[in-house]
Amino acid sequence: MKVAVVTPYHKEPETVLRRCTESIAAQTVPVTHFMVSDGFPKGFLDATPVRHVKLGAAHADWGDTPRAVGSILAVREGYDAITYLDADNYFLADHLELMIEAQKSSGADVVAASRFFLRPDGSVLPYPEDPPEQHVDTSCMFIMRSAFGVTPLWALMPRHFSVMGDRIVWAAIKSRGYRWVRVEEKTVAYFTLWASMYRACGETPPPGAKEFTDMSKQALEWWRALPDTERRMYERTLGMKVNFGE
Repeated sequence: MKVAVVTPYHKEPETVLRRCTESIAAQTVPVTHFMVSDGFPKGFLDATPVRHVKLGAAHADWGDTPRAVGSILAVREGYDAITYLDADNYFLADHLELMIEAQKSSGADVVAASRFFLRPDGSVLPYPEDPPEQHVDTSCMFIMRSAFGVTPLWALMPRHFSVMGDRIVWAAIKSRGYRWVRVEEKTVAYFTLWASMYRACGETPPPGAKEFTDMSKQALEWWRALPDTERRMYERTLGMKVNFGE
């Protein structure tokens, strides 16, 4: 199976980017790693075993534009599967092997991986993974060619939705009836700065922690303020009903 990993990056430190790229280089199956710079290319990547794609500007959409560009390249270059890895995360060495095995045994259009959560210092935060019926993170999506129709949504969704872009793509996967399967073994290392996760574990959020509720509330308020005609236009573009649980 010909697999592409797409990683958008912006201004992450070299040590963080190397951790990401080295985790892909260490996979137990062959893979092509597309590192897509969002306006700030790092020269050292040119000497590493990645496809370094350099965009000419930053797009301020949580990596959605570089994900879309990397996806288009993978589609046109004949890859069988596309998966994503945020630059500040990493995969365990057998991650992609397990994704491929799960897909072959199930025939699924999409495989959902499982995460373990890390504090900024690399220690484990005992936060439970979300049920896939509710949410699958970007770095946990393994999408087969039969479901490539959702990959343009990284570019087609309105910018206001970028903070929850993975939720939009996962909702589209479910609404379009693609078959999916979950791998329970946790092979995606997810460094979290979401404040709610720390509070749920009885901890004080670390410096720089973000409030997802506030950001999602802003998106919801923008959506509700749109005229009905614009809402319908966006829903036609996305190919699904947007309801925010309403």
